[in-house]
Amino acid sequence: MAFGACMAVAIGLQIAHSFGRPWCWSLSARITSVTALAVVVLAPALWIGPQAAAVVPLLAASILLVVPVPYRWVLYGLTCVLNPVLYFVQGLGAVNIVFVFVFTLVQGLVFYGLSFLAELAQELEGGRSSLGRIAAAGERVRIARDLHDVVGHDLLAFTLKNELAHRLLPRAPERAEEVMSEALWIARRATAALRMIPMGCQKLSLAGEVRSIESTLSVAQIEVRTNVSSHGLSGAVDSVLAIVLREAITNVLRHSKARQCEVEGGVRDGLAWLSVANDGADDDSDDGDRVASEAVSSDGSGLENLSSRLAAVGGRLTVTREDGWFRLLAEIRLSDVPAETSAPPADAGKPADLLRQTAVRWAPGTVNLLTLAVLLGYIPILITNILWRNPAGFTVDVGICLTVLLLTQFAHSFFGPRVWPTPVRVATLTVQAAASFLPVLWVHALWGSMGGFLAGSIPLVLRTRWRWLLYLAVGGVVLVLAVASGDETALLGYLVISTLQTGLVIYGLTSLSALVAELHATRKEIVRLAVEQERLGVARKVNELLDRDLSTIMWNCGVARGLTLTEPERAQEHIMEVLVAARRLVAEVRSTASGYRHVSLAAEVESTRAALSAAGIEAQLDIASGRLAEESDVVLAMVLRDAITDTVRRSGVRRCVVTLTREYGPENGYVRLRVSHDRATATAREDGRLRLRISRYRTTLSESDEERLEHVRARLDAVNGSLRMETTEDWFHLTAELPSDVTPDPAHA
Repeated sequence: MAFGACMAVAIGLQIAHSFGRPWCWSLSARITSVTALAVVVLAPALWIGPQAAAVVPLLAASILLVVPVPYRWVLYGLTCVLNPVLYFVQGLGAVNIVFVFVFTLVQGLVFYGLSFLAELAQELEGGRSSLGRIAAAGERVRIARDLHDVVGHDLLAFTLKNELAHRLLPRAPERAEEVMSEALWIARRATAALRMIPMGCQKLSLAGEVRSIESTLSVAQIEVRTNVSSHGLSGAVDSVLAIVLREAITNVLRHSKARQCEVEGGVRDGLAWLSVANDGADDDSDDGDRVASEAVSSDGSGLENLSSRLAAVGGRLTVTREDGWFRLLAEIRLSDVPAETSAPPADAGKPADLLRQTAVRWAPGTVNLLTLAVLLGYIPILITNILWRNPAGFTVDVGICLTVLLLTQFAHSFFGPRVWPTPVRVATLTVQAAASFLPVLWVHALWGSMGGFLAGSIPLVLRTRWRWLLYLAVGGVVLVLAVASGDETALLGYLVISTLQTGLVIYGLTSLSALVAELHATRKEIVRLAVEQERLGVARKVNELLDRDLSTIMWNCGVARGLTLTEPERAQEHIMEVLVAARRLVAEVRSTASGYRHVSLAAEVESTRAALSAAGIEAQLDIASGRLAEESDVVLAMVLRDAITDTVRRSGVRRCVVTLTREYGPENGYVRLRVSHDRATATAREDGRLRLRISRYRTTLSESDEERLEHVRARLDAVNGSLRMETTEDWFHLTAELPSDVTPDPAHA
């Protein structure tokens, strides 16, 4: 009774150590639990004898699971020699002493390794999602940084060009037309950059940026002197310095009252450098040299972005203010530039909770080493079992069989046998079965764990659903042979149980190795997929928030340029509309760079009114009042933006009607947004346009329009909405409908 109680407590404590994440417990809880386990494991030896200490492997495994790293292996070794000492004191013989030592050593490792199986299965799934989130967040930061550094400069330059054109009209229409052409070129470049940024393929050159900033600063009436050489710069360094120059000039235009700007750079003594100075610094600022990290706090996210970009190629950023001049100096030691700078390591930013998980930090080689140690440890166990049954039966032939048995098991455990051709798998199992049972011919008796390797290999090698029945069949064969040999009943149970248990151990540890290998092998793929998913999502957001606004601005800019010579006053009006929209777009870029902005239907209605007015389209907006749920509000805002963008792009449209109607009801309520414009049949049809059928209605769409409407429909589907389009006479109608999740306005209830 006392022995049973001790074993129940021991098993309970072992389960807690194996599955209760003991490395997260307090130190006192760990000490208490290990001490209690030691007492219930060792105490039965007082009245039963040393044989009762066969459960000492539980204590050994718990020490490895619970005790901190510097001491665990020392205590583990002491625990493993405890049983041999007890056996030696009792004078039980050398074979028994060796057996109990190896048994304790191997079984402790077995319990320790198998305890991580459930934890690793969870970590494999949890680690995947965590790595995905980390990679997606890193890619989001990268895109936001590029939006700020690359597109923000172009939008600011575009705004300056339009301001200059507005000042030139109507007294110098020829010069205004030239400036508008330059503005359109900048807008096209910004559009191209927007499309490339989500994919991470934007390419900048220092020489190209130097030419661009000379034109931009001249428009802003800032005298610029340049002396920059890009000779000897690698692609990564050249691109980073180009972005540094672009951001520095953007800050000159945005943050200072500079009238002079000096840009110098090149390579000397293995150091790539770029200096941008302007005379717009505050006169009372007597700050000395400071490193980039100090400059970040006072100069905003632009310099922070530059610091991180330079750090990625082993560079540094220094900012100084002296005698009214502000100077930004970027330096990169070419010998320090890493070979790969395109992406952060997959492990960057790993959460602290993952770092605390010992299992996750195991490399596949470490787990394989554990499996190898257990496999090698079973050979002495087999040998001592054979010697225990028949000391004279261990012959050279038996040794050869054990060697073959071990080699085939190595192949099954470490070389992925399930992908082997069927004849190879059958052949190796046949050889292993022969090596497992042929020694009976020389030993003339059965021994413990004799079919264990074969039992463990069957579920590892075979893909059939009957493999576990074959696993049990190995135990059945051992049982039949034992009965035929006339062994005692107690020995029969030991022979069968030890065989099946060894098979489970072999299968479990090999699966552990496979899990860890899969975890490490799929990390890069997980990161890649997460980054690609984030890029696609951001590409859609960029398209919705920025790209089409920029297209509308470009359209107005083109109209203004066409009117500069014939109708300068009207051209000025279009330029003013462009300036208003461009400034709003600059704000959107900044907002997107810090976190994608929330779009609201109310804001889009006002934007729609302005966009239609700027395009010379008569607008009629009838919007019912009431509060929409946040998701529905965003979706309808996007639908309205898409529809109005399409309306402004089409030629011949003179009138546009936007209505938002609501029907309140407990079951059949709805919110319906309808955008209609005239002259639908007069829309120009360009080559390469596609037809897209939505429900039973048909419209003519370009490839980009089709993709955009697919995004709109996907958004509507997410809130159980619908989208349809139809043409009636000379009118085109787009209707989006959502289930009613609105709160009616009291005045309209």
